Amino acid sequence: MKKWQKGAISFLSLLSATAVMAGCDAGKKNTGTSSNADADAVEISFSWWGNDDRHEATRNMINNFQEGNKNITVKGEPSGFGDLDQVFTTRYAGGTLADITTALYNWVPQFGQNDGFYDLGEISTLDLSTYDENFLAFGQVEGKQVAVPYGENTLIMYVNKSEYERNGIDISTLKTWDDYAEAAQKLPEGSFMLASPTWRFPVTIWLQQKTGMSEFDEKGNMNWTEQDYLDGMTWYKEMADARVFVSRKDYLENVGTEPVSLATNKKWLEGEYGGGIGWVAGISSDYEALKEIGDEMVVVDYPIAEGGTEVNLMSKPSLLFVVSKDTEHPEEVGTFLNEFLNGEEANKILGLSRGIPASSKAVEALTEDGQLTGFMKDAYDYAQEAVKINQTPFYEDGTLTTIYTSEMEAVELGRTDLETAAKNVYEQTKEQAAKLAKDYKLQ
Repeated sequence: MKKWQKGAISFLSLLSATAVMAGCDAGKKNTGTSSNADADAVEISFSWWGNDDRHEATRNMINNFQEGNKNITVKGEPSGFGDLDQVFTTRYAGGTLADITTALYNWVPQFGQNDGFYDLGEISTLDLSTYDENFLAFGQVEGKQVAVPYGENTLIMYVNKSEYERNGIDISTLKTWDDYAEAAQKLPEGSFMLASPTWRFPVTIWLQQKTGMSEFDEKGNMNWTEQDYLDGMTWYKEMADARVFVSRKDYLENVGTEPVSLATNKKWLEGEYGGGIGWVAGISSDYEALKEIGDEMVVVDYPIAEGGTEVNLMSKPSLLFVVSKDTEHPEEVGTFLNEFLNGEEANKILGLSRGIPASSKAVEALTEDGQLTGFMKDAYDYAQEAVKINQTPFYEDGTLTTIYTSEMEAVELGRTDLETAAKNVYEQTKEQAAKLAKDYKLQ
């Protein structure tokens, strides 16, 4: 594997200096957990999404927490990956959010304005001094710490090395996208080199490499032209036709419309999907699934687009946690959330079910316990060292995703041409981005 590109294009320097104050205040918090059996018993709720391994780990952590905190009952509210935006929006509007809710990055500025979430700086039982003070700024709105990011999330590439080798493909020879297209010719019919949950991910990285810019600037303005979108979509279509990427038709038939984990998918387990592009926080289950059947999954260098000079991967905060503005038990909520983020035993139980956390105490616990090793350590190191471009908070807005999905799907299924699709993506994205920039108070 070639030496990974180092450095990072920092978005954090553009953020408010209030992160420094938040870090200083957080260091004064009471980090102890309550175990007073005589205290009034309370029930708090915690909602999250994920697959079975994350659900099991979280339930086990909750059970362990309750053993040490007899006065606090935690009601778990797990769900799958589907309709996250719709479910959250409905519950937020109806005032039925759990006391602690797992959140996407874009929800924080959108719903955290005007005291939309509880100010975590007011909870004395929550210690955030274990976080980099600049990183905490991702969870700040209007000078308040309304969310805590679980960890940094970077989009990387990984492959089933065993399956590649069975088809005569040496991963050390895969340096460019043309190399992947040539190697795809060795695959049997119905097999693909890589699966991506959406065509938008590889196109975004490809254009970031070509232009040196993210899709939107820090104010939410568009950086790319209609020609840029056409170039990116044309490249992707060529790669899909060459079976570098799973075709949309095959993905719809075998995975579905939701960007779910491939861990239990037949095509992943049988090697017909030979690799993937995914967020570091969500790929451990794919690795474990292959490990169970004796295959080896490895991180590979992400190819740089022809004409590009940096790998320019996408980066964002991973899962964040917010507290309902209507919570009746903020200190007990803080006790649980503090244990979840910083607790040694809690993190040993949670493991890497949510990827690698950002809390220094959590990383220390996982390292000492031998969980942050092997594949996930490789993924973590690669993501830490790679050149990255951070995304605007609204990058994963549902409407934007729908624009991309519907247009490229129409191209792949023969209902429209690339020029028309690129024009539609550009115009509709520009209109939606302008709206979102105002909604998020970026302008």
